[in-house]
Amino acid sequence: MRPMMMMQRLVNDLARGRIQLALIPVAPILLLPFIIVGFVIGFPLWVISLAVLGILRLIAWPIDKGLAAAGKTFQFGPYLRRAFNWVKTFGGLAGRLEKRPVPGPGVTRPHG
Repeated sequence: MRPMMMMQRLVNDLARGRIQLALIPVAPILLLPFIIVGFVIGFPLWVISLAVLGILRLIAWPIDKGLAAAGKTFQFGPYLRRAFNWVKTFGGLAGRLEKRPVPGPGVTRPHG
């Protein structure tokens, strides 16, 4: 069947009540581009950035030990650890959600 004929047939069936609109999955179709971007582009970039920062941390560890032995005070480790944790927690989002205070009973949050 040609696509145009299939579309006309679908519209006719919908108009006559043979197919209910609730059976047509609209939400997954609308969310599909976001799912594709998230899993095909976003997740691999996140994994690659974790790998790169992890390797840099492994490289920086002996460099920091050598700098400390030479009497220098500068270290790469703390900055790379901070960057690694920032990427690991999705830009600090996971940490902010954990630290959010939970209101007690009877306490309402202001709107706005």
